[in-house]
Amino acid sequence: MNGGAYLVDSCLLRPCSSIVQVLVTELVRDNMATSTWTKECPICLEDLKDPRLLPCIIHPFCVECLEKHWRDKLPGDDVRCPVCQSEFQIPKNGVAGLPVRTYARELTSSEMSELGREHKCEKHRERVKIYCFRCKLNVCAMCCLETHTSHEYQQIETVVEQFSRSIDDEIKQVTSRIECFRGVAAQLEAESNKTLDNINAIELEVKKRSKDIRQLVDRQESDLLHELQSLKSAAETEVKSYRDRLLLGVTQMENFRTSSLELRSKGSPSDITQAANDVHDRAKKLLQTWVIPGEYHAPSYTFTPVNIDELLRDNQNLIGHVVKDEDSGNIKSYYQDVSAAQYVCYSCVNH
Repeated sequence: MNGGAYLVDSCLLRPCSSIVQVLVTELVRDNMATSTWTKECPICLEDLKDPRLLPCIIHPFCVECLEKHWRDKLPGDDVRCPVCQSEFQIPKNGVAGLPVRTYARELTSSEMSELGREHKCEKHRERVKIYCFRCKLNVCAMCCLETHTSHEYQQIETVVEQFSRSIDDEIKQVTSRIECFRGVAAQLEAESNKTLDNINAIELEVKKRSKDIRQLVDRQESDLLHELQSLKSAAETEVKSYRDRLLLGVTQMENFRTSSLELRSKGSPSDITQAANDVHDRAKKLLQTWVIPGEYHAPSYTFTPVNIDELLRDNQNLIGHVVKDEDSGNIKSYYQDVSAAQYVCYSCVNH
């Protein structure tokens, strides 16, 4: 390599202006350009509070959220970025030792040094500063010269803003979806409470209806029993009256027979002839008054119960039925799925 401007390739010198441009820029620039950062913490999804920037450069977090996220970790332990899973070590003075990210200034050289200290190429031990779009890897300048010459690449700080905007868009979409789910969850809770209130109201209505039916049945039972008691009393009164009349007729006719037999057996001829006409008249009157009675036929009654089978046909219920209202209990889609076109392809961010 002559001044970094040419590559030795099979003993021939050929220009490689794109690589040279990258290398020269890396030698001159040692800090990141200011880019557009999200102001929302990816962990709590709220505005950043005392933000700290991870060594992956593009993901700021609330310091308190990071401390809770890595509460079981100690300084020097390996951890991963909660978003991109880039691995690094917790600083010696803990999470609070991570660089503070403000939105109105660029990172200082010391902050960039801290950010890039752990991101070194394992092969060349140089800080990775170039992103290869084909391999989707962060590489150092020497790796780019050796194995990524024909690939499309750019400096990390150049593409980081595009990647950041893409990630911000993804976070916004996911955050929007989270809000949708929370909204549906709240609506689900409200609908559940509405259903429970509805069922409780129906329970009260069923109990009231059952009580009304029981009271109606009791009242109708009382009416029927009262009617039967009246029929029973009337039948007993009628039988007693008929029996008393029969007994009265028997008594009068037995008295006539007794007195007539006594006259016949004990009376003198004069008494018999004197009383014969009276006996005849009295007998005639008795026979006219007490005619031969017919047989007594007591009244008969029949109870015809309500046809329960008919009332309960088609599994009907005497109290009522519980039916599902139309257009209720359906799970409706309130939010459409996000189409694939809304997502940004990381490998295409530079095209």
